[in-house]
Amino acid sequence: MPSGEHESPLELAEQNPEVLVWLLDKLFDVKVSDFHHARPQPTEVRKLVPSTYRADGMTLLCDATDRSLLSVVLEVQRAWDPGKRWTWKTYVAHLEAELEVNAALLVYCPGAAVARRYRAMFESEGVSLHLRPLVFTPGDVPLVVDVERAQAEPALALFSVLCHGGDADIEAAFPALLEALRALGPKKKPLYHEIVLAGLPEALWKRWETYMTSTVGRRYRSELLNETDARAHAEGKAEGEALGAGRMLLTVLEARGILVSEDVRERIHTCTDLDQLDTWFRRAMIASTIDDVIRE
Repeated sequence: MPSGEHESPLELAEQNPEVLVWLLDKLFDVKVSDFHHARPQPTEVRKLVPSTYRADGMTLLCDATDRSLLSVVLEVQRAWDPGKRWTWKTYVAHLEAELEVNAALLVYCPGAAVARRYRAMFESEGVSLHLRPLVFTPGDVPLVVDVERAQAEPALALFSVLCHGGDADIEAAFPALLEALRALGPKKKPLYHEIVLAGLPEALWKRWETYMTSTVGRRYRSELLNETDARAHAEGKAEGEALGAGRMLLTVLEARGILVSEDVRERIHTCTDLDQLDTWFRRAMIASTIDDVIRE
């Protein structure tokens, strides 16, 4: 199963296609004029022989009248795979034939050396179909540390933190990250907090929690779920926190399009084990089905 560090940039871009528009414009000078909204596209690409290729993410950018402007394939590539010369062409050709609109291939490589190899692989295609992947690295995405910019462009601020999670100076972005989460509003804040947390190195989690505790002045998750504190007084602290965590988990599952049966929903509602709920949370951020989340 893909890791949270692989899935979080994809999930953030799917929830906020403005990130894709920013990457295309600022890094590659590809303008998407009149962009208004986006529609996610199925990531499976079937061949005539019985096999299926799956892209990391596919999105269709549209104008205010829902007219297609540009389709975007987003791939996260952490290692060298020479087979991408062929599968990436399949993704782009499939989208263009299916939607009858140009397709851009964005490839995020956390490692600069891997990025150089992919760029070089497509420099000369000979007589083959020419593909121009738009390859970028963390060095191409500025780390957002300015609080005002984070408030104005919260999705970009979150994406920049995911790109720079391994940097030595990442803590300089914590104030901007907090303000970006607040700018998203109380309904979206829990989901995006979990997306970011799942995409950061585990060693950074404690530093983030310490910052949130010292800044917010209470357990950091309570800042994301104000209702949890109120219920904690009425129903007992542990029960209130578990109820809030369960609701947040169901919100994440719903936002990711994962079907939840009534039996599983009841199991989540009645679970009072915060450690178990945290485990389900982490799984929910990278899972494809509910069975990937609720398992022994």
